[in-house]
Amino acid sequence: MHQHDNFFYSHGKLLLTGEYFILCGACGLALPTIKGQSLTILRNISSVLHWKSYDEINRPWFEVIFKLPSLEICYETEKKIAKNLRDLLLRSKKIQKNFLHNSLGIHVETKLEFPRNWGLGSSSTLIHNIAKWAKIDPYMLLGNNFPGSGYDIACVSNSKPIIYKLHNKKPHIIPINFNPPFKDQLFFLHLNKKQNTCDGIQFFRSKKNISSQSIESISSITQKITFCKTLEEFEELLLKHEMIISKILNIPTIKETYFPDYLGLVKSLGAWGGDFVLISFRKGMKNYFSKKGFHTLISFDEMII
Repeated sequence: MHQHDNFFYSHGKLLLTGEYFILCGACGLALPTIKGQSLTILRNISSVLHWKSYDEINRPWFEVIFKLPSLEICYETEKKIAKNLRDLLLRSKKIQKNFLHNSLGIHVETKLEFPRNWGLGSSSTLIHNIAKWAKIDPYMLLGNNFPGSGYDIACVSNSKPIIYKLHNKKPHIIPINFNPPFKDQLFFLHLNKKQNTCDGIQFFRSKKNISSQSIESISSITQKITFCKTLEEFEELLLKHEMIISKILNIPTIKETYFPDYLGLVKSLGAWGGDFVLISFRKGMKNYFSKKGFHTLISFDEMII
């Protein structure tokens, strides 16, 4: 983590196994991405907090000005985002009394390295950066505001893949090496269909047919994935994983829905129907997906730390 008192940085994340089931105590494997988000602070004498957010091509996409120290909103380009940000800053102040306590001016710039619709964690990287700035525990800042498992916060604070498990609602994190010998045959395909994680989670929580056996199966797949020596074994485990979740959610897999005739693996990552899927290489792959209108295909090494 390269950071000083005025510069903070967090990596993005992708969840390879355990989606939804992490909420029930299953182990999941999360991978930090090379691209992330930074937060830079410049102090001045303006007595306001001027916040500007830039996207991956350096376009400002959000701006807000807060009065200090009250954090009253004087100007914003998007009400909802401004309110959420204000809540985060107020919560940080509550936990850490010295945070933003004097009324000198501050200029904050955040910079995303990936498109906002990629689902690599524009909010989890932000929460982690603010927590680091305020010198508080990011899980406390996350609070109960988000129904998720918190794996994304764990992932953005590690620069290594992690096995993540909730035990008595507390996160347990094991950093691991995940460097499969066949990784040159793994790719990430962007589906460009933003999924609301909260909706997916609420839907999952409403399911009553989650047996401890299926939780065990998901955990065991997570453990085995880290030891796979061949692509065949890897594909087989992840196919089994997709089937378990498809059965519980009672919805077809992404592969059945969009790519039934693709011969390789297509594995959902995180909320189903969401942003990226993992693809395993087959001859003519690029052509196959671009014919269907999907052009963002990123290699494992370009995406994962």
